[in-house]
Amino acid sequence: MNSKYQHNFSEKQISMYDSNLRINKANKTIAVIKDYLKDVSNLDLLDIGSSTGIMTNEYAKHFRNVVGIDLDLRAVRYANDNFSKENLQFLGSPIEESNFKEASFDVITCSHIYEHVPSDKELIENIYKLLKPGGVCYFAAGNRFQIIEAHYKLPFLSYFPKKIANVYIRIFKNEKEYYENLKSYRNLRKLVMRFDVVDYTLKILQEPNKFSANEFLQKHTLKYYIVNFVSKIFYFLIPTYIWLLKKPTK
Repeated sequence: MNSKYQHNFSEKQISMYDSNLRINKANKTIAVIKDYLKDVSNLDLLDIGSSTGIMTNEYAKHFRNVVGIDLDLRAVRYANDNFSKENLQFLGSPIEESNFKEASFDVITCSHIYEHVPSDKELIENIYKLLKPGGVCYFAAGNRFQIIEAHYKLPFLSYFPKKIANVYIRIFKNEKEYYENLKSYRNLRKLVMRFDVVDYTLKILQEPNKFSANEFLQKHTLKYYIVNFVSKIFYFLIPTYIWLLKKPTK
């Protein structure tokens, strides 16, 4: 993977600076974590891939101490310039090179990160190492088999082998390479097999108001019933999975 692509990710994805979009996304994350853990005011959180810090800043309103980490130094500078709290810190570093002690965090957030890193296995190992026993990671994971690829909005882009995907993206998006490495549902489950998985994917679709997802899905509408029906049958094709990865206590 080309590290330069990751170092300036926020320049290519201007949505990272969209406060409304990022705060809405943070609210979904917080709603899921609080539904499971209830009171989080005495817990410490690590946000992997914190980028511009908009979401991380929202987390700091709920948790005791919050650390955001990202290798995109421009985004980290933006975060440090715009968000200042006693319980909030931003670091410019890959998670693989961090100096955190083992079992340092009660909660880790890792939202749409696994497909961007050089080694998703190493990412997951770091999450396991840094979580306290019984701690949880909010893990939002894109599915390889999504009709419209989320990053470039090209149909079936992530289905193709890399060589074909690279040609496809050069033609339609003027990009040199398709860097992302998305996994299927089956391979995602293999990736996180060391954890106990608490699956919130269908719960969110069933209760969109509760989990701050009502801008996408309004309860008791035709779309609501169709989405919930289809998602149960074709769960393996859902575009994004929302899981809490719980580190076993033994």
